[in-house]
Parts: sequence; structure tokens; C-alpha cells
Amino acid sequence: MAKRCIFCGKEFGLFGGGMVVCGDTNEPVCSNCVDMVTPLSPTERAEKALATGRALYPEELQEFLDRDRKEQEQKQARKERARQAIRTDKTCLRCGGPMEQYGKKLFHLGDEGLLGPVARDGLFASWLEADVIRCAQCGMAEFYLPEPPPLPYLPDEEEEELVTCPVCGTRHSPLINCPNCVMKRGTGGRPDSTRQENKPPWEK
Repeated sequence: MAKRCIFCGKEFGLFGGGMVVCGDTNEPVCSNCVDMVTPLSPTERAEKALATGRALYPEELQEFLDRDRKEQEQKQARKERARQAIRTDKTCLRCGGPMEQYGKKLFHLGDEGLLGPVARDGLFASWLEADVIRCAQCGMAEFYLPEPPPLPYLPDEEEEELVTCPVCGTRHSPLINCPNCVMKRGTGGRPDSTRQENKPPWEK
């Protein structure tokens, strides 16, 4: 019994064609059209078969296409939610596209030694962890440090050792005279001599 190709409408016999999967149904296709539709996916075959109006199972083809379209929409929605989860508030410096989290990269702060990364003083070097962000449009990647580096520890400046004035007992720098006594002399006053214990022996 002759069959009719659903794509070109040509009738063919037992050896002139065969049944090809379109969607989730088998449709008759001639040998010439088999070569055309073989590279296509089942969804593309179902769309072409339904568009010809000669499909044996148009209802089944339409149900398949509706189901496939719904699955594709759900897949796209999941993909978009996943992208939103890794999206940052940064924009690409090249194209202005959104930047996405890509991973982390470790950098050692020092020189490469025999036993691995070491600092210049011979101790094991510390590591710097940086975020890698990638543009979703052009693929440009950047290193991003979310936190500023820790400030180096600087010890307090060594305080200058003060001396005690033997006249008034004021503590002052050894590089200058007692400022308290100098001010009193300038105003005509006399230095405070109540603290006799601080006077040198030759003034007692």
C-alpha cells in the first residue's frame, strides 16, 4: 500500500521511504525528505510536519509542541533565577553588562621558595583571597577584593624620656630649660621653691 510523504506530498512504495519520528509520533516520509529532516530535532520535525497540514497525528503533534514549549519556558526561568543568584551590583567596564560571581582565586604575598610561597624574611607568606567576577555579556573577568586589606601594625613612637626640674618639680624635655621656671622669670615672679626635696645639695 502506497504512503504519502507528509512533507512533500509525494507517494512512495515499500522501498521509497519510511517512518520518521516527529515529536513523539511516527510520520511517513519519502526517501528524498528523509535526508532533509534527519539533521533536525524531534521538535523541529514536529513543527514542520504540523505546518504542512498532512500529518497523520496533528493533535498528538500539537500536544507535544505545547508540552515542549512549557518545559523550555520552565528551563529558561530556572536558568534566569540561577543567574540572578550569582549576579552582583557591579557593571562591566568594557560593555556595561552585569557582572556575575565566577569563583575565588588565591594569591600568595611573597616569593616562591623551595617549600612553597615564602615571604622575604623567610617565613611562610600569607595568602590573599580575591573574588573573580565575569561579565554575562562579553565574558570579561576581573579580580575583586570585597574587603580592604588589613592595615600594617605600626608601633607607637618611643616617648622621649623627661627630666624633673630641681626647682619647681616640673617634668620637661631634657633638650630645653624648664618652661615653668622660664615663664615665671619672664613675668617677674620667682620659681616655686616649695619642693625643697628636689633642689640640688648646693642650694639647700
